[in-house]
Amino acid sequence: MYRFLIIAFAVTLINCGQQNNHRTIMNIKNYKGNAPSFPHELEWLNIDGKLQISDLKGKIVILDFWTYCCINCMHIIPDLKKLEAKYPNELVVIGVHSAKFRNEKDTENIRQAILRYGIEHPVVNDYKFQIWTKYGANAWPTVILINPLGDIAGYISGEGVFEPFDKAITKLINEFDEIIDRNPFKPELEKYTKQAAILNFSGKVLADEKTNRLFIADSNNDRIIISDLDGNIEDIIGSKNEGKEDGSFEKTSFNKPQGLALDGNILYIADTENHLIRKADLKKRIVETIAGTGVQAVYQAPLDKGLTTALNSPWDLTLINGVLYIAMAGSHQLWSLDLNTNKIDVYAGSGRENINDGDLLNSTLAQPSGITHDGGDNLYFADSEVSAVRLAELKKTGQVKTLIGHGLFEFGDKDDGFYNALLQHPLGLVYSEGMIYLADTYNHKVKVLDLAKKDIQTLAGNGERGLADGSSTEARFHEPGGITIAAGKLYVADTNNDQIRVIDLKTKSTTTLVLKNLQLLTKSSGFNEYESSEIFSGVADVNFKELKTLSFNFRLPGGYKINPEGKNHVRLFSKESKVDKAFNITTSQLTCPVDSMVSGELFVEVIIYYCNEGNNAICKFENRIYKLVNNKEAESKIYEFDINLKK
Repeated sequence: MYRFLIIAFAVTLINCGQQNNHRTIMNIKNYKGNAPSFPHELEWLNIDGKLQISDLKGKIVILDFWTYCCINCMHIIPDLKKLEAKYPNELVVIGVHSAKFRNEKDTENIRQAILRYGIEHPVVNDYKFQIWTKYGANAWPTVILINPLGDIAGYISGEGVFEPFDKAITKLINEFDEIIDRNPFKPELEKYTKQAAILNFSGKVLADEKTNRLFIADSNNDRIIISDLDGNIEDIIGSKNEGKEDGSFEKTSFNKPQGLALDGNILYIADTENHLIRKADLKKRIVETIAGTGVQAVYQAPLDKGLTTALNSPWDLTLINGVLYIAMAGSHQLWSLDLNTNKIDVYAGSGRENINDGDLLNSTLAQPSGITHDGGDNLYFADSEVSAVRLAELKKTGQVKTLIGHGLFEFGDKDDGFYNALLQHPLGLVYSEGMIYLADTYNHKVKVLDLAKKDIQTLAGNGERGLADGSSTEARFHEPGGITIAAGKLYVADTNNDQIRVIDLKTKSTTTLVLKNLQLLTKSSGFNEYESSEIFSGVADVNFKELKTLSFNFRLPGGYKINPEGKNHVRLFSKESKVDKAFNITTSQLTCPVDSMVSGELFVEVIIYYCNEGNNAICKFENRIYKLVNNKEAESKIYEFDINLKK
């Protein structure tokens, strides 16, 4: 029955889908036939319980076959969100996560990817490729359309799904208008269970020993944090709003920034999901765009000046002799940007996804996601999809050469000589004195490559995901994505732990960096932020004429204390009454008097930082907003807040 979709299935041939001009589009009128059911034993995310195709009769359904490492899968997420927003009552999207890497089979790791990418539809963990096989998928991403009768209507493999699916869904709505179930479908989102933290999936870090500064790409908070090497926050770049606005540090906006490069008081930023390169003047505190158009480049698009050339998911940066080298993950290439002329060009990689050495432009790369240099002879890059560390020579007649790595589906965790060693989707690396320090991301480890001996050894991490400090074998990480070096220490962006970890190269001991001066992260909030009821932690009726006191009881998890370095406060404000008062939180209990002139609505903002007391110092942050509404029938003179803080 499904011969029209089934293609010979061989894992060794599966690849990420190509870009728009390589996709396969099936006309929705060509095929009819029931969509296969899902195996009952599989685990689901973003939903309470499990789903079957039969549960969705009357809905138009999209199945998105994806794996969270794949840049092409990341690229279609905005298209899926646009479709969900345009057809909120007719369409249900289901993510079918069919893992490429061993690490991606873990449901908890998929949960973190869902949070990182902002996915708000149900996802099933198809870790044995059971659904993939039933539907005959053969590339990531493959997107299948199902009509309200439960029949397959067509599919696309590759990027660029919005326009064809928009047209196809419109046709299905017209054809099945009378039987479409327009009752809203409401998934139970994982984002409501995520614990608040200071950082939010930090991607890359950059340390500068000369100026004693640490730059943190706080990626999912859409900002850059600047601290000293001890964690004392000095400045913030970015409004924390998603966007691509240039301007002052307070006004500018980013979309999941990643790689960083420093030249004196100029910081270059890979604004990954905006497909831009940004330049931050650290003295003038101004950000400007220097490359990219803000639109993702199509396959083999023409190149010109930086500001007129579209980019494709720039993931990391390194700077040498006035040239910014870019790990262009989305096009499987390394690019160069001459900072004097603003001329941008491809430096290495044909654009095909694979692992083939040779002349710079004839070589093939596979989603390069980390880049560094040795001062003048070579660029080194983490070629993530082929689990490789490779080099590109810094000369016009240069070559691309592979140090570790063999193929798109050859990965593991093996310390050995370069030829025999195995990695699993590394994302970050840094060169120092003949060594390359590597974030072996999916192995949850930090490793060191000795370029003279041509071997690699684990430096920190026992291979199990987690958060633990200690010696080399005691330390645990969770998909570290960025790494940098200064003053004999490695600073690691431990992405899924929302932490910066520090490895002392002398003692081989790992600690967790405690960020301080946290008040710089919190700015006085205006009333406009709190106009949507969706963001409130609670809404209650009170009688403002009778109400005299608000009482707060903060229940901290065992072993935690309030961090006095944070701007811990309760703020009371009312737009109508022009009330705006703040009370510092110093202990687990607080009492605040209420102005009797309050009327209408009273907003209560709670900001609190708290840390545990053990050797593994972990700090948490919570920001809650409550709304009290005037109700003349309420009688209580005291309103009590019992606030349980998450561990």
